[in-house]
Amino acid sequence: MIFSALNVAASSLKTQQKAIDVVSHNIANVNTPGYSRQKAELGALSAEQLGAFDFGRGVELGSISRSVDQVVNQALLSNGPQQNYWQELKTGLTSIENVFGSLQSTGLAAAMDDFFFATQQMANAPEDAAQKFNMRTKSTALTTQISSMSNQLQGVQQAADANIDQHLVSANNLLTTIGSLNVQIRQHEGTSQGLIGAANDLRDQRDQAVRDLSAFMPVQDVRTATGGLLLQTVSGDLLVQDGEVRQLARGAVGANGNFQSIVIAGTNTAVSGLDKGGKIGGSIALRDDRVGGYIKDLDNIAVNLSFAINQANASGVGSSRVSQLQSGLGVANSALSVSDAAQNNPFAGQIQSGSFTVHVFDAAGVPLTPVSKATINITAGVSSMASIAADINANVPGVTASVDVSGKLLMNAGANTVGFSDDSSNFLAAYQVNSLFQGSSAASLKVSDAVQADAGLISTGQINLTTSGINMGDNRAALLMVDLQNKPASLDGATAVTLSGRTSLLSTKYGNDVALASQQQSFFQAEASSLNQQRQAFSGVNVDEELVSMIKFQRAYEASAKVIQTTNQMLDSLMGLIR
Repeated sequence: MIFSALNVAASSLKTQQKAIDVVSHNIANVNTPGYSRQKAELGALSAEQLGAFDFGRGVELGSISRSVDQVVNQALLSNGPQQNYWQELKTGLTSIENVFGSLQSTGLAAAMDDFFFATQQMANAPEDAAQKFNMRTKSTALTTQISSMSNQLQGVQQAADANIDQHLVSANNLLTTIGSLNVQIRQHEGTSQGLIGAANDLRDQRDQAVRDLSAFMPVQDVRTATGGLLLQTVSGDLLVQDGEVRQLARGAVGANGNFQSIVIAGTNTAVSGLDKGGKIGGSIALRDDRVGGYIKDLDNIAVNLSFAINQANASGVGSSRVSQLQSGLGVANSALSVSDAAQNNPFAGQIQSGSFTVHVFDAAGVPLTPVSKATINITAGVSSMASIAADINANVPGVTASVDVSGKLLMNAGANTVGFSDDSSNFLAAYQVNSLFQGSSAASLKVSDAVQADAGLISTGQINLTTSGINMGDNRAALLMVDLQNKPASLDGATAVTLSGRTSLLSTKYGNDVALASQQQSFFQAEASSLNQQRQAFSGVNVDEELVSMIKFQRAYEASAKVIQTTNQMLDSLMGLIR
């Protein structure tokens, strides 16, 4: 029995020492990210039967368990993608606040108001050259504002796309880490299951790596019976299975036509679901949906402004005359219909069957005799730039027309000058002939080269259709421009909206996006803080509690040592009797 007592006490010494080692490990990792508090699970050794009695054989360390709340862990895994998605959006949207400027001073709405105010002043004094100079200045300021905004927003798109590349590198590194940890855990635990022999520290590292990965992209994890981990995207694309890792890469240019898609490396299949959350999703949403939407809205403002103003300007006349002119836009194919979408002209769809009149004047501005004008007929779907040039050559006296290598219409009246009127086909505005504005998008919008050289080419009046005469005090073209400020229009197929309304809608849309991103980011950040507190309460290390546990195991160790000392004294006494 003396030897049994020694064995029992010895088992206690060893077990209490191991338990203290667990406590020590907890205290050492009190500040380690992702560490889960471990607990020594002690159990009595199976009893030994001697005669009619069962005598205990001491204590053993049954296992070392992790304190993990899987519900909280899954909640954190769901929160991570959302919190970082909205944070990425908020950061990106905040960075472009200066692009929109102030509605009261430097913003697009103010530039639009200044432009139409200048138009009104020009209409009030059509013979005043200063008003035309002012009109040109305000037109330049407006187009510069629009093109600058578009170019800056495109720069933000490029920056967001570059961020995606950086996020993919980080995500791929984490995928590699998770796959490596899967292998290490399987090697460490062998074929054992449950708590015995569990690779607790490696499992903590793997869980932390998965949570870190969820900051970049939403994922779903599947735990296997042998302790392995299978990772998928939310759409079911396999990312990690045991030690096999499928990394993310850039593929072909996506549907947006500007940026590469994201695929599983070695395949051509785009990964779906990445835009649902995480930093990658936030950058995609910023690049394509938010900023891409603003650029689209700016393009709509630009084309509606350009087409409407050019309609009024093209069929009007200013104080200056022109003998040579070039259309602002050309065709991709001079033999193809000018209304065909293949011409890559955003205004091509506005061309309809109709006509426009070309007037010819001498150097003094007097209509030529006996013929001073000719009507050029346009048939939508049929008339090409080449056929229009041929019609001008055949019917307009003293004027030659051709199509240059860039597909633009050229007209030369020699010593004479030309003017236009009554364009019912929209050809002149669509291809920016005798126009105030040039360009086919917000980024390319500008005041035409001709008007930049001579503000007198801005139309204020219209040619008398009966006499081909020009009244310098006429302001009919200028009044048409003034009316456009509050006249609903639409070239994009959407509901017709005024130009002023479009600028206000764009600013409102941006403001709402910023407010939503801030609200959502704050919500998910607060949720993450709460979940981390819950995790810390369940899985975190409390130094005071660990010190209490250490004292408990220390006292048990000291008591076991006392048992050995007492038993040793008993053994000495027994040996003394024998001697």
